[in-house]
Amino acid sequence: MKNILTTLILTFSLNNLSAQALSYTDPGAGYMKLMLEKGSEGSYQLVGNFKVKGTSFLFGEKIKGSAYAGNDKSENINLSYNTYNQKLDISLNGSNTNFSKTPSELDSFILNKSGSQYFKEDLLFYSSKIVQPTFKDCFLQVIYHGDRFSFYKAYTSSLDYVSTNYIQSELRQFTLEYVYYYFDAQTKALKKVKLSRKRIADEFSDIMDVSSYLDDELFNSQPEKAMQIMFEALNKKK
Repeated sequence: MKNILTTLILTFSLNNLSAQALSYTDPGAGYMKLMLEKGSEGSYQLVGNFKVKGTSFLFGEKIKGSAYAGNDKSENINLSYNTYNQKLDISLNGSNTNFSKTPSELDSFILNKSGSQYFKEDLLFYSSKIVQPTFKDCFLQVIYHGDRFSFYKAYTSSLDYVSTNYIQSELRQFTLEYVYYYFDAQTKALKKVKLSRKRIADEFSDIMDVSSYLDDELFNSQPEKAMQIMFEALNKKK
């Protein structure tokens, strides 16, 4: 499993700039908004006592990909990442076998670019147990991986009121949220990071002045790309 993860790290470290379809609007959140506007995910999904509009699946259901757990791997299978309950639904090809895996039951998974029109490069996700075993169970999208510092994004879905319909009290809609984290291999800490120039500069001031790497135009239009450039510089700092 270690060899598999090492190969994945090297591949995604080189190609991950375009893997995010970087823009100020998160592509996953953009997909969620599109699905709500189109209403193409079916009428409602029952969650407890609520009828919920939209979808909790990142970029939709049954996307071609691969899943890894220990020495086991399943490739070219259908995956559905449910950001509401943090489970990966797996459909094996050529059979009616369908099952779900939690972050504690997997090491990583990949959503293939060929499986969706909404992202242009394969997306790699780690189980939080791989990055920081004591962290809450979730999946972390790998945006950048370095020898010391790595950068991740965690997606979750929440249930919100439908702004166009307050009459039906049982009606809700899925809202996709995401939080950024960085991991320091030296301190073994996985820390939340807010995309604020001042806070980021303060966070790493004891290592180096990173303000010059957070170019205003780039940070505003492609914040993840700006952060990757910054972390590359931090990893080169001796």
